[in-house]
Amino acid sequence: MPSQEGNKDCIFCRIARKEIPAEIIYEDKDFLAFLDINPNVDGMTLVMPKKHFDSYIFNMQDNEYCGLLKIAKKVAKMLDRALNVKRTAMIMEGLGVNHAHIKLYPIYGLEKDFQEIWAKETVFFKEYRGYITTQLGPKADPEHLKIIAGKIRNLLKH
Repeated sequence: MPSQEGNKDCIFCRIARKEIPAEIIYEDKDFLAFLDINPNVDGMTLVMPKKHFDSYIFNMQDNEYCGLLKIAKKVAKMLDRALNVKRTAMIMEGLGVNHAHIKLYPIYGLEKDFQEIWAKETVFFKEYRGYITTQLGPKADPEHLKIIAGKIRNLLKH
């Protein structure tokens, strides 16, 4: 459930209440977007609801979740134009700050709207290491994939 007044200790709630300075690039009555103070790429942006929601956004009500996605799309298109990039990536891992938010990363160096680009290295994590990657992993064993798919499909039966 959202908290109308926010969490008094939540850094994102404090930014929404203007108690902490931030480079806000978009704001309306329900949402705001601001530049990350620890970016790993120029223009890395955080998009969040002003109301306090738990950071696991898949627990949000559909209308609030869809509203957040709509604003993230709008801000991503702003980043594309302002920073002259072909694409902006979106991540929603929900860790770091316990306030629903989306991270936007402008992708620099693309020459076309779509380019097939693959990392040279592969990686596989058995547990979260503080970041998400889109690198491919090693080829999975088909039997292992069947087991995982079966667990997921079994949920549909119950």
